[in-house]
Amino acid sequence: MPETSIYKNIIAPLIPLLKKEIGHLPKDDYTLSLYFFTMNLCYAIISGISSIRLLITESKTSNEAKKLGIIIASSSMYSEAFSRYDPNIFKRIFLRLIGQLEFKEIPEICSLGRFILMDGSIFPAIKTMDWASYKKKSNAIKMHLSFELNRMIPVQFVSTDAKTSERKVLKSILEKGVTYIADRGYVSFNLFSQIANQSAFFIIRVKSNMGYNSSNSLAFDLPEDWSEYFDNVTDKIVIFTGDEQQNTYRLIMFSVHGETYQIATNRFDLKTYEIIMLYAYRWQIELFFRCIKRCFNGLHLWTHDSKGIEIQFYLYMIVYILLLHFKQEIQTDENNFETNQLTPKKDNNHLNDSSLRTPNCGIVTLLGERLKSLWKIGIHWLKAVKNMLSLPLNLERIKILNSV
Repeated sequence: MPETSIYKNIIAPLIPLLKKEIGHLPKDDYTLSLYFFTMNLCYAIISGISSIRLLITESKTSNEAKKLGIIIASSSMYSEAFSRYDPNIFKRIFLRLIGQLEFKEIPEICSLGRFILMDGSIFPAIKTMDWASYKKKSNAIKMHLSFELNRMIPVQFVSTDAKTSERKVLKSILEKGVTYIADRGYVSFNLFSQIANQSAFFIIRVKSNMGYNSSNSLAFDLPEDWSEYFDNVTDKIVIFTGDEQQNTYRLIMFSVHGETYQIATNRFDLKTYEIIMLYAYRWQIELFFRCIKRCFNGLHLWTHDSKGIEIQFYLYMIVYILLLHFKQEIQTDENNFETNQLTPKKDNNHLNDSSLRTPNCGIVTLLGERLKSLWKIGIHWLKAVKNMLSLPLNLERIKILNSV
């Protein structure tokens, strides 16, 4: 691998797509052109810079920022750029990156189908942003996110005012063959029926007080190592009493540390513990939102314009998948180097074994350490990246990053 800077290695897949978009613009001879506007903001996200004012200070005073090509621009230049550029530019770049980049897949998940985690998260807005109405004394924006579990990447989002129904957004993006995993905010018999009519599937937690009639109970067999985590497990075929269409679904019930869960699904082909495992993976979308808000400082909006905020959110998605791709690439680079030196290749918890279905291990282990090395952008890893952005990428630094 040529010893270019870590920053340039991270953003390398973005550059040709950005230049392609620039080629379609009739005019872009501004100081803060599309190229520098995008590069400056990507640098800000990776560096955890929370506001445009701080980015301006960074560009004026940081030797590292200058070394990486971050240009000096005024607040008004950023405001104009947010208004000038179409969010669809960044949407196209985001979708092309998803289509072109290779990401590691979780083998046992992919063997069961394609899974999308759905959730919405609120970002506070200032009072003058009337279009983002929320409560009487506050405004807010909601990001409705589709997060693909198989590759652990965001694949689609919709930004609305915070009052917009999450169920309504899900109905508008349904895809045939996909299984949607969500929490209780998505419970709706009309939604359940619409998902099934689209030849799609769902795994959704329902409220404990929902009445139902059970036609029969299904046999189940949990992995032995799971017994310490779950109690009172049942698996039934049911018809919910409040469902006017009286559709037949499957209801899995279990308790964890005294809390009872009821999971409704129309996936009749999966084993009981596979349903439990897939619902447990729903937490990964919460971790993604935490990364956006805490690691990327996403609670601070760069602009008050709705289109500008859409650009900001697309840049979060773009930077996230660039970082994840970089993280997985350097894991491969280190492994390949070790293989070429005739040293044992890292096991990585057998993540590359495509014959796996569902691992016979504890649920805590399943959702924790085995995802850390390849599928999580943690604050400590991101801090290490930030501290070495301008340094050449070599094996020594790859080893450091892979050890964080």
